Amino acid sequence: KYLVLSSKTTIMKTLDLYERALEPVKHWWMYLIIGILALVLGIFMLASPAITYELLTLLLGVALIFFGIVQLVVAMLSKNFFVSRAAAIIGAILDIVLGVLLAANPGIAALTLPLILGMWMMYKSFMMISYAGDLKGFGVKGYGFTMFCGIVLLILSVMILLRPITIGMMTVAIYIALSFILYGLAEIVSAFRLKSIHNLMKE
Repeated sequence: KYLVLSSKTTIMKTLDLYERALEPVKHWWMYLIIGILALVLGIFMLASPAITYELLTLLLGVALIFFGIVQLVVAMLSKNFFVSRAAAIIGAILDIVLGVLLAANPGIAALTLPLILGMWMMYKSFMMISYAGDLKGFGVKGYGFTMFCGIVLLILSVMILLRPITIGMMTVAIYIALSFILYGLAEIVSAFRLKSIHNLMKE
């Protein structure tokens, strides 16, 4: 009896794990869209050192709104797998709120922008590190790259937050560009890893 109950429990846990992972895996292409947009935006900012402060703020605002909406949709459909649902929803709402704030105030104070983006980058780095841990737990190869990007993003955020006044607008723009490139690459890699899981599930 014990062996039968143990087997049933194991099967139920496996089915529950499958069900929880199914939705975010099924929407892997949304992560791919976020990744491509973040990567393109990061490259654009890095290749445009003369970009105006107002344009930079506006671009970041629009991008964060888009990221937030897509992530909110995925979070609402998921079931606490690949980062908890609550944390994902909070992160998505944070993206939208910050995006609206930046897009509506492109002339925001030079001191305020580094602080806001530094905190956003730090939060995203924690999310990426946690996400990499979930990928590892699910046996997804390539989680190390996501973990690496999360750690580098954390370092960049700390560098901005430690010197928000003296760091200079040009340096802030470069750090932000590098952060978006890392974030984009991590999302793209993760998206294709989730796609591989999705293909296995269909089989």
